Amino acid sequence: MGLKDKEQLTELIEPRLPTLGFELADVVVSRYRANATVRVFVYGEQGVSVGDCARLSTAIGEWIDGTDLFDNGYTLEVSSPGLDRPLTRIRDFRHRVGETVRISFVDSGRKQITAQISSVADDVVAFHGETGEVRIPVAEIAQAKIVF
Repeated sequence: MGLKDKEQLTELIEPRLPTLGFELADVVVSRYRANATVRVFVYGEQGVSVGDCARLSTAIGEWIDGTDLFDNGYTLEVSSPGLDRPLTRIRDFRHRVGETVRISFVDSGRKQITAQISSVADDVVAFHGETGEVRIPVAEIAQAKIVF
């Protein structure tokens, strides 16, 4: 349950999504008694429409049904990550270039900053803030949240 399900689903879904024009943002599995809910969050170059979610739900459902992951059945939900979801991985930042974020660091002694994501290369995110351009390795970022 939980982490194992997430890892197996990620291995199942992540390599297949690009063939449909999407990239996996995250998978969340929750269980209550015998019921499982699988939430799949995806990024799309042109965003993610309701029609995209319906098409992806059908495809992902077929992929999951071809496994023995959920013998007692499951509920599948497919959506975009949403603007309030914290950015934690390099791909999250890549899909949010141009957005202004509030960044907290792994080193809790380091002061939070607010800056605009200007570019992403390898494992480093470039931000433009009050003090100019700053490049921060994603490993040093605990999370970033979009500022509205």
